[in-house]
Amino acid sequence: MTLKQLKYALALGRLGSYIGVAKSMGVSQPAVSLQIQALEDELGIILFDRSTKNVEPTLNGIAFLEKAQSLVTESKQLEDFAIQLSEEIQGEVCLGVIPTLSPFLVPLFIDELNKKHPKIRIKIQEAITEDILQGIKTGIFHAGIISTPIKLKSNLEQVPLFYEQFYLYVSDKHELYSQEKIDISKLDFSDVWLLKEGNCFMDQVTNICSVQPNQNGIFIYESNNIDALRRIVEYKGGITFLPELSTLMIPSEQEEMIKEIKGKKKVREISMISLKTEVRRNLLNAVSQVIKDSVPSQMLREENKEIVTTNFVEK
Repeated sequence: MTLKQLKYALALGRLGSYIGVAKSMGVSQPAVSLQIQALEDELGIILFDRSTKNVEPTLNGIAFLEKAQSLVTESKQLEDFAIQLSEEIQGEVCLGVIPTLSPFLVPLFIDELNKKHPKIRIKIQEAITEDILQGIKTGIFHAGIISTPIKLKSNLEQVPLFYEQFYLYVSDKHELYSQEKIDISKLDFSDVWLLKEGNCFMDQVTNICSVQPNQNGIFIYESNNIDALRRIVEYKGGITFLPELSTLMIPSEQEEMIKEIKGKKKVREISMISLKTEVRRNLLNAVSQVIKDSVPSQMLREENKEIVTTNFVEK
């Protein structure tokens, strides 16, 4: 049994096609087929059902591939470990960042990271929380930056970075526009524009408001784009919720549309999430520190703030 065979088997389980595996891994289709067959012969079990149009793992195959994924991930970490033994902060970091945060956070810290740690090669990809967690477990991402707390079942840990306040963004045509702070209980939710259902930011907003999607005439905008909601409010009217970092990029002539929510400050906790066994810990710590140094200092403090829960549970 070889790591190459395990990687082929995992790719086949994911793609369901020998041709797809061959293309994705830059080898011939017969080479993939021979390696998978050799693996099955050595194990003495059938890993894949080839009788259907798409090749699918058998029940034994599903159990085997789960263990194989752990081994392949750990082998990649072992390859990286030698680099991390050096005291110098260098190497590659692949981060997944949720779409409601990435456009506003990344521009704040990326230049400073490049200046302080020029030998860190960083790749950032926007992805929803579920895909980030899966990517961490399969080795696509070394870590993710997501909204927490979330309920975890696997070998992952979440380390808080900062606390981002929720604001309202109110059209200048709306009756609440003249108010500096707005009582959530006074909102007419038929005026509120929200993000795509299933988005953690959406979950937190509905938790703030103590309502469920599609009740009270709420309109659900099928997007993960905060700026799109902001522009809808500017041109069509109504109200939306904004995370704090997004308000830093609003033009001065529209700043009066930003309104605080009455009562204790409601925030979302933003955390770095990674495998507990991640060997790039020194690189992730370096990135985390630069992020903390880049956001407004009041966002680093948890006291006197109400952390709004997410509804996310790891599958």
